[in-house]
Amino acid sequence: MSRNDNRAAVCGVEFLPVSRATVGNMPGNPVIRVGGTFVRLPIASAEFRESETNGTPVEQELEAVITSTGADNLSGYRDLLADYGLLRLTFTNGDVRVVGTDEFPVLVSTELSGTHRSLTLSFKRDSPEPSKIYSSF
Repeated sequence: MSRNDNRAAVCGVEFLPVSRATVGNMPGNPVIRVGGTFVRLPIASAEFRESETNGTPVEQELEAVITSTGADNLSGYRDLLADYGLLRLTFTNGDVRVVGTDEFPVLVSTELSGTHRSLTLSFKRDSPEPSKIYSSF
């Protein structure tokens, strides 16, 4: 969900390894500028939560499921997500936010499960800053 609209749902997830990104970030600023090509992940479902309490790190948690898990796709997803990176989340209310920064990138875990072979992407972390509004260079 978005920090501004509790009814908004994640409808798009993209990943960019921080090694391939150009990032303009000012701590405390709600906007992050990112240059680079995000790779769209074909999610079947996704849920993002973050909670912020003054003076403490922001708790962030993502769980997303990919069902396109043929051998070629699966290998590509795992190779892409093996690096620290930035996640760009698109919400149903039109918000586009970035989770992670060049100094505090995200590391996504993957788990293959189920009889229909779905790949679950997840992370749970404490971040010094909340997700930020996306702006490109």
